[in-house]
Amino acid sequence: MSLASRIRFVTLTKWFPPNNPLAAKIARLCILREDFNLEMKGVYSGGMKELDGLSEEWRRLYFIRNLIRTLREIEAGIQRLFSDGEFKTLLACQDSDMQEEFAEHAALMSEGIQAVNEVRNDICGHVLESVVQETLDELGGSDVFGFLEIGPTMQRTHFRFAGELIVQILVRGVPDADKHRVFIEKMEKIGKLFYAFALIERALYMYMENRGLSRKRR
Repeated sequence: MSLASRIRFVTLTKWFPPNNPLAAKIARLCILREDFNLEMKGVYSGGMKELDGLSEEWRRLYFIRNLIRTLREIEAGIQRLFSDGEFKTLLACQDSDMQEEFAEHAALMSEGIQAVNEVRNDICGHVLESVVQETLDELGGSDVFGFLEIGPTMQRTHFRFAGELIVQILVRGVPDADKHRVFIEKMEKIGKLFYAFALIERALYMYMENRGLSRKRR
């Protein structure tokens, strides 16, 4: 039996008052949390007919690229939260388990952020011509291939080889024998940051409790 959702009425200026740095930090993380939620669904959902015209793999790659960009913003937002004086005081009032939870995540972020930055700089923030050129130069006489699907309309014509280009960009500079392993390792390091999704929720509930918002209707 599924649990029913509860809807709260949120007056923005009451929950996130003006001239309040902590309110702005929490509000920003809430926006990024919902971006992340949508992107996760784009990565892990099964068939999505309207988005899988090129291929299901391309749709997943597309959302991974966006997800990584969002993760970088979330990581920066959480670091700013950790440096906020009011939040430090709020966190110090929590039990030891909650404090340890935030400390552990900070350590995981430092482990995964380099991989996030590398992937974001390569193919997420921009599709840099210089990076594409470097990858093509490196491929040289390689027999790596993809497909071009020429359909009866523009909407049904797909450059399927674009997905293979992205994968090659992400593992450029790596010997052929190690490309698959390095790609998986990068994804695993980035996966360590997925816990930020839950951490934002913890931070919001702490913020709500501190302001009495969890006990009021508005």
